[in-house]
Amino acid sequence: MNIRELAPKQAKEHVDRSNFVITIDGSTTAGKRLMAERLAERYDLTVLNTGTSIRAIALLAIEHKLVNTDETNVTSIPADFSERVLTMYEAMPQKLTITKPRKDERNARVLLGTRDMRGELLTFRKTKAIDNLSSIIAASPAIRAKLYEHWREAVRQLGGVVVIGRKTGIDLIPDAQVKLYLFASPEASAVYRVVHDPTALLTPTTEERYIRERDGKDRERGLLDRPADALVIDTSDYIKRNAKGLTDLEQRIGKYIDSKYVIS
Repeated sequence: MNIRELAPKQAKEHVDRSNFVITIDGSTTAGKRLMAERLAERYDLTVLNTGTSIRAIALLAIEHKLVNTDETNVTSIPADFSERVLTMYEAMPQKLTITKPRKDERNARVLLGTRDMRGELLTFRKTKAIDNLSSIIAASPAIRAKLYEHWREAVRQLGGVVVIGRKTGIDLIPDAQVKLYLFASPEASAVYRVVHDPTALLTPTTEERYIRERDGKDRERGLLDRPADALVIDTSDYIKRNAKGLTDLEQRIGKYIDSKYVIS
């Protein structure tokens, strides 16, 4: 159990739902997205997945041939990739916009004109190319600075939000009321991906190798840094137990939030 869950009881703080922010950081396939959606439903919030914007930029980079790819992955990346991405984006007549979810949905929409980028990413076949480029884009200070303006404005416009991503509780929304850091072992994450993720490589061994490599690179780039004031949870056991475990994880996090805040 995280030490923050053992703190002495204090008077609960009353918070306006439209100003309530939860950030969720952590390792690959640790349950971040699903917990964000469940917490958004529980507290009537909107999910802002920063990874969707990053992955949309990666998709645009592939479309503009800033990198070379094969059927699934990147084959070569120029040394000045980040600079090319920024030049490409500044020259585009339309920019990414983040808008409220559709009726009966929780995820904010990421649009490029009339293009629904989240929907396109779900069907784009070069999934590993998107993953690898996203990691590079996320680690670029110049690109992150541009996207931070984008995301902070979205938080203001959307109202109460659950923000998922990398370093969201450190330097994107450092004053968020609740900060979560979820991580899982590569073994547990790999099994979960094979069962639940349509983009998985289909075997636990290959997925575990991919997760170790990706998290290793993200750790080197500082993308897996933990907020000092986050509730840190190892979700390995929870995700191994699938639906029951994820419900237990939601209840644990909800109990922690409800002990601190009255949201209205």
